[in-house]
Amino acid sequence: EACHRTPQNASIVGCPMIRIMIICLLLASSITHVLAFSPNLNQAQSYSPHLGARLVTGRASTKLNNDTDETRRSILSQTLLSTSLLIPSFANAASVPVQRAVGSGEKRCREEGNCLETFELDGAVGWNWGGTERCDASDPNCGPDGRVREEPLVGKTVPDLGSFEITHVIDLTLNIGSGSNAYIETLKMGLYGNNCPGLVKEMVDMCGKGGLVTSKNLLLGAPVRIGGYGALTYIKPDERLEFGVASQKVAYAKSIRKAKAPDEFVPQPRPSGERLELARSESSARQHDAAGLISVPKEGIGYGTFLSGSDDEAYSNAFQITAAAAPDMDKAGRKVIGQLLDAKSMDALARLAGCPTRKLLPTQTGGSPLFKMAVDESVVIAKSDLAPTE
Repeated sequence: EACHRTPQNASIVGCPMIRIMIICLLLASSITHVLAFSPNLNQAQSYSPHLGARLVTGRASTKLNNDTDETRRSILSQTLLSTSLLIPSFANAASVPVQRAVGSGEKRCREEGNCLETFELDGAVGWNWGGTERCDASDPNCGPDGRVREEPLVGKTVPDLGSFEITHVIDLTLNIGSGSNAYIETLKMGLYGNNCPGLVKEMVDMCGKGGLVTSKNLLLGAPVRIGGYGALTYIKPDERLEFGVASQKVAYAKSIRKAKAPDEFVPQPRPSGERLELARSESSARQHDAAGLISVPKEGIGYGTFLSGSDDEAYSNAFQITAAAAPDMDKAGRKVIGQLLDAKSMDALARLAGCPTRKLLPTQTGGSPLFKMAVDESVVIAKSDLAPTE
C-alpha cells in the first residue's frame, strides 16, 4: 500500500506520499522565487519548462537593490525551515500506530449500517475480506466471516436414537482442499431402514459400489455413485450441508479418464413409476429437530432440484445433513431417513458447516464451498441393532 491510514487525530502529513509531495512543492516554489529575484536574468521575459512557471524579469530587474541577496537568502531559509519540520515525521512514522486501509471499508460500513448504500458488498454479507485480515479458507478454523476462530468447533450431541433401529451404516469420507493443505473428514451415518425402506434403498444404492440405476439402458449411461464422484455441493453455515453428484457427464468422464463424456452418453433420469410412488407414500421417520439428521427431498433422491433442470444435474443435491434444528425443512416436506452415529462425526459436521462459502449476492446466506470438498469414498455396511456411541 502506498499510504497507511493514521488515527483520526493525526494530520494529513502522516502519509509518506503526501509528505514527499509537499516537500517537492516547497522546493520548487523556493527555486522559482529565487530565480525571479535574480539580477542576472536580463531578458524581458523568459519561460522555464522545467519549473512550469513564467519568470518576469526585464525592467523589474533593474529596480533590484542591494537587498536582493538578503531576500533570496530569506526565502531559502524559510523553505529549509518548513522542510525540516516535516522530516521528523519520517523518523517517527514507524512508531505511529496505523490502521491498514485495505479491509477497513467493510468494517466501517458495518458500524455505520450503510454497506449497501456505499456498495461495500463484502461488508454487507459479513465477510472480513481485507487482504491479510482474511483467513485461509482451507484452514479448518477459518469461519464463514473470513476470521480465524479462537477455538476449534465442537460438535453438538449425537441425536437420540430412541426406538429407531439402524439397518445400514455408511462411512462417508471427504477429501477437503487440495495439495499439501488437504485433509480428511469422515461422517458415519446410520439409516432407519425399517421406517422408510424405499427412501433408504435409494440412499444405499447411491452410496454403494453398484450405484443408483433408474434406466435399464446402461449401454449409453452409467449408475449414479457418490463415492469417488460426488461432493459436498452446498453449505448453509451452521444449519445444513448438502451432498450430491453435480454432473453425471463429468462423473462419467472421470470414471473413464477422459476430458469429457461421449456425446451419446445418457444421464440417469429421476426415479419414476412405482419407485416414485413408494417414495411419495413414505413419511419422515422423525422431525428435523436436531443436528446430525439425514434428510432427503419430499419425493425422494433426485427431486431436490427444480424439475425443469436437466437429468444430468438431477442428483446434485441428493441428501442433506442438518447442523441444527431445522423446522423449515419439515414445512418443505423433506424426510428424515437416518442420523450421524458418533461424536467424531458430529465434530466433523460442525467444522464443515462452519466453512467459508461462495456468496454471489449480499443477502445470500449460503453457497458452495470456497474450496473442493470431494467424496473420496463411500462404504455401506448392512447392520442391525447398532446403537450410537459417544
